Amino acid sequence: MEPMRISMVCMRSIVGDIDNNSKRMLELIDQLSSEGSDLICFPELSLTGYSSQSSTRYAMSLDDPAIKRIVKTTEDKEIIVCFGFVEKGPYITQLIAENGKICGTYRKTHLGEREQGAFLPGSSFPVIRTSKANIGIQTCWESHFPQITAKYAIEGADLVLMPHASGLSGERRRNTWNKILPARAYDNTLFVASCNMTGDNGEGTVFGGGSCIIDERGNILAEDYSGECVVSADLDPKNMDRVRSSGYETMRDLCFIDKVRWELFR
Repeated sequence: MEPMRISMVCMRSIVGDIDNNSKRMLELIDQLSSEGSDLICFPELSLTGYSSQSSTRYAMSLDDPAIKRIVKTTEDKEIIVCFGFVEKGPYITQLIAENGKICGTYRKTHLGEREQGAFLPGSSFPVIRTSKANIGIQTCWESHFPQITAKYAIEGADLVLMPHASGLSGERRRNTWNKILPARAYDNTLFVASCNMTGDNGEGTVFGGGSCIIDERGNILAEDYSGECVVSADLDPKNMDRVRSSGYETMRDLCFIDKVRWELFR
């Protein structure tokens, strides 16, 4: 992993209003790239808007013009972008692009109860390689599954992005994330960053907002739960690389994931 500045976007997206959603995303990419961000992550279904009832009507393929515009801007701005949309299937998909190309996609594998009747589950946990970091994605309530983060750690992820579309807001959102996200980072010696959708989706569903970034030892680097916002932080892999190395000096610096006796769990 290379030193990098990441920005987690908490934004409002209207279901089906792809033109305005993408316009807002492109504006933020322009702003944040000019401010020095290397990676920008948008919430779950940020492009199409999130609704377990009606988002599937706006399912798109990877060559959709709206997706192409955002992918193209990663070449123009020299930035990595992660964003969400309904992919034909339909799947809840998160895409990572760099240098004007799609680096990889993640299809949500663990669907919420309301999603199960509308979407298909994904079936794999790809580690997406970029010039700055190897990245895994856990979408929304998947952040509650420690096994997913461990899988990414074993496969060499440096950073796990956790885009949300959740109704928990303010202190409830903060309390939940502060219980689970530092543990995901600390137990697996990797960076974790999360962002949530905020505001009304145009159909009466209100999302709670929130963004946070956590280092490889479970320390909160930046957070904001005030509403629509951008949270940014500089990630330095030096300590992560040291802890991951086999030459640790004390148990305090142990990379736990390397010491698990996986044969006992088969």
